[in-house]
Amino acid sequence: MADEKNVIDLGLPAGKLFAQYPDLPGLLAEMGIEDVDAEKTLPEVAADLGVETSVIAFALEASGYSVQGLKAADDGYKSPLDDVMSVLFDNSFHGEPLPDTSSSGPMLAHMEMAIRRAQDEGKLPK
Repeated sequence: MADEKNVIDLGLPAGKLFAQYPDLPGLLAEMGIEDVDAEKTLPEVAADLGVETSVIAFALEASGYSVQGLKAADDGYKSPLDDVMSVLFDNSFHGEPLPDTSSSGPMLAHMEMAIRRAQDEGKLPK
């Protein structure tokens, strides 16, 4: 878990977050998010870009931050992230063992399978 000092509240304006976390603009730029309006919150920025806030939150958590204030949309959409993580780290998908691969890149094969299943289930566009 991230240090207490690395807790990002998604309800705060980006300018305040940037002042508190000087490396945050660089992290966002790595995601292709630049020229952020300092008055907007990260969920507002994500909505303007047509990006799920959860994607930004996941990237921030992977960078060592703890994210607070993430509200799931009540639109029936279920993120395939849990399924992808299960495939990558639990070596299963909905309890099914993954196929053996002779490839030198089994993680890529598993990721491809997870993406195809998510597409078949309508969780990702085809």
